[in-house]
Amino acid sequence: MLRAQPDDATCNATVQPLKLQVAHPRECNTQPSGSPATQARRQRVIAMLAGHPGIRYAVVTDADSDPESVFLAVAIRSAMPDAAVMSCELRIPRARYDPFLLLNLIHRHGGTVH
Repeated sequence: MLRAQPDDATCNATVQPLKLQVAHPRECNTQPSGSPATQARRQRVIAMLAGHPGIRYAVVTDADSDPESVFLAVAIRSAMPDAAVMSCELRIPRARYDPFLLLNLIHRHGGTVH
């Protein structure tokens, strides 16, 4: 499971850095959380990874569910031998969401291993 939250010190920045906390899948609660729409988006990105074993990242955006926010569901396949899949959802204020910046970031960092 991957949990993301904005860093309070940078809330006024154009692009908010995120503090990420990663828990090993065996340590995570296996019960689904969130609304049915949240679960549907997360299942969609997980299915995208399952259907394409050669990719590491899957992203789905939902700009229609909330008039004030855009939801960004992300799934990441681990580079470790177990190839575990982690997923999360980010809720981005619509006024701060830049789809072209997102595409640029995916293009620039999609193949990068850190």
